[in-house]
Amino acid sequence: MASVSGISTVSKVFSKLGDNSGSVIPMFAKDFSSAALTSATYYKEGGSHDGAEKALEEFGTSILWLGGIPFIKKFVFDNFVYKKNNIDPNVSAKRLFSGNDKNMVDTLEFAKEKAKSINFNEQADILQNTIDNRGLAKKLSLTKFGAATAATGLALFGLITLKQKRTENAIKKQVKEKHEKELYTKTALEKSSVYQMFDKKNQEPSFKGLSGIGTFFMTNPVANTAIVDGVITGTRLVQARKGEKAEVGLRELCELLFIYGLAVPLQTGLEKLSESRFKRPIGLDYSVLDSDVIKNAINEEKAKKGSSSLLKQARALVEAAGGKTTNETSKKVIDFIFDDKNKELADVFKKGGDIAVYKTKEGKEQLSLLSNIDTDKLKKTAQKTIDTIENAAKSKDCAKYLKQTKLLKGASIIANIAISAIALGYLQPKLNLYLRQKFHNGDKTNPAIRNLTNQIEQNFAFEGKNAQKENS
Repeated sequence: MASVSGISTVSKVFSKLGDNSGSVIPMFAKDFSSAALTSATYYKEGGSHDGAEKALEEFGTSILWLGGIPFIKKFVFDNFVYKKNNIDPNVSAKRLFSGNDKNMVDTLEFAKEKAKSINFNEQADILQNTIDNRGLAKKLSLTKFGAATAATGLALFGLITLKQKRTENAIKKQVKEKHEKELYTKTALEKSSVYQMFDKKNQEPSFKGLSGIGTFFMTNPVANTAIVDGVITGTRLVQARKGEKAEVGLRELCELLFIYGLAVPLQTGLEKLSESRFKRPIGLDYSVLDSDVIKNAINEEKAKKGSSSLLKQARALVEAAGGKTTNETSKKVIDFIFDDKNKELADVFKKGGDIAVYKTKEGKEQLSLLSNIDTDKLKKTAQKTIDTIENAAKSKDCAKYLKQTKLLKGASIIANIAISAIALGYLQPKLNLYLRQKFHNGDKTNPAIRNLTNQIEQNFAFEGKNAQKENS
């Protein structure tokens, strides 16, 4: 099977940013962008304590939420635990837990037999070793998933606790400094004749509040991250202080909506808009659109209709994807793409990330049978390949058409991220600030922080009164 041709850094970046169903990169981009907007908005309108809390929580949560699971899985388990037990961590959980029928495409046995038949000997050996140690491999897979999820959730719990404690300490320090200053000023004034003349009532200072699941979850990084996000939501709601639970609930609802629920539909909508408005299908991965394999196919088809080998392969795969059962259909698709005659289409699948790549000890790249293969996704990519080549070949200038298509694809990816970031980082905080102002007599400060400040103020005032009585 042919190796993947070079992919530019720009293509890799846009490819990852556009993968809303299988990569945490677009989530990371949306979350960090919204975190910056959220912190700035609350600093400006909610006060320094509110802004500091939001900055610590938003950025800290992003790092732990999106970095914790990959770090524990890859660094701790894959590099140490799996290596020590001589188990390959790249074999997917879906294959581990799909039974042992060699006729079913998702099983280890099917993958091993297929690897042997096409001389993917290293992969066949790995799969056989996994079969021989299936029980241990299952335990490691479950432990890796559970430990990574639980450890990240606990770290996030600690972060939120730290955030609230930090705010409390900051307010105590601020109030203490204020009281010490006021006490010094008051003591000095009380000794002066001017103070005795104007303050006949000798009133006490008045203190007011300051302004201010299953294998899908195990194998899919977005789904696994969603579990941790559920832990974050529950933790935030449970630990939310009096007066801010509604705010936290609104924030979490918006995040679940824009990070998960609308991520794929929004990208799909932007792609349909491009097709209807600009007559350019942009469904293919950016790395595919930026590759020589698609460029050559378009030029071949432009020069002579029906001459593009990639177009022929894509059409043949769509036609071959028929069977009495889903498993039978999947077998036909897998047999088709592992046939070396279809190397151009296989290259499209590799570049777009539809099929994982296995690198042998000699450095040769192969389609990976260690991971499960989503044949339905392959059919969709094949159809998008057909649409792109056919439309581009009909244009007057193929190079210009492809360049504009890449620009539109990139713009749709950036637009998806920007829309989510603005919604989460600006519109949602503005709505919370508006609700604060509406229900708290025009005050935009965090009600929980305001209540905490009032409580600390009262405690210091009470201690101050007792100290004065003891000294009198």
